[in-house]
Amino acid sequence: MIPLILNEPYRLHMGGQFMSDETWSHMDRTIADYELIIGVSGVVFLEADGRMYEVKAGDILFLMPGERHRGYRLSSPGVSFYWFHFLIPDVRGSEPDARIPRYAQCSNQSRIHILARQLLHAANGGYRISRAGDYFLTCLLIELAEQLQDSQRLDAMDPKLPVLLEWTRMHALDRDISVERIAAHVGYNKDYLSRMFKRRFGSGLLAYIHDIKLEAAKEILAGTQLHVKEVAARVGIDDDKQFAKWFKRLAGVTPTAYREAFAHTRLNNV
Repeated sequence: MIPLILNEPYRLHMGGQFMSDETWSHMDRTIADYELIIGVSGVVFLEADGRMYEVKAGDILFLMPGERHRGYRLSSPGVSFYWFHFLIPDVRGSEPDARIPRYAQCSNQSRIHILARQLLHAANGGYRISRAGDYFLTCLLIELAEQLQDSQRLDAMDPKLPVLLEWTRMHALDRDISVERIAAHVGYNKDYLSRMFKRRFGSGLLAYIHDIKLEAAKEILAGTQLHVKEVAARVGIDDDKQFAKWFKRLAGVTPTAYREAFAHTRLNNV
């Protein structure tokens, strides 16, 4: 939590809006002041002191002084966010007027964007009053404290999660893929891994594996003339009857019906 103490305004150091029209990843660095990041579009993938964060549109994240941070994954073209470096006044012994979650999603993004743009204007010399930026920054922090006082804080992503997701994508079509095997690879207890994954994504790890298998099966059915038994084998299911039941349960149609409905469209749009 970031303390908000209003004896005097917080001190703005610098700020801006970052935009990229190509893939991008944050540099590896450590800074001496606080930094507030406000997501505008796309997703910023940041690791800070070993914890992983995904800053989406409307999310806020505070980086602490002396905290090493870096991008851990490339952001897609179009990613954008506001950033503000600032210092907290020396108010030792004062009780905070409020506290702001370090990582959260704003309920009223338009108000945050308006204040962020006003702060940018002040940060770039838009006002003749020298400390205007400090007061606009403090107003922005007050707005965040007000919006987020009853909100549920976002949890940082487990540091092993990106590795887990990538490894699972690579091995999802293996015949022996299982939650137990994935847990053993990342060194987690199976039950803990299942709970953590469901809490983070809203569905279980097994469902994630099935989604990958299903999409692969659809691609093969639509793009080849392989027998259904061969399609089943390619996605790690030995029994073609079991595969047909599994496919119909998840896709709503049989593998043959899916091929008949989508093969022509897919083959003509390669």
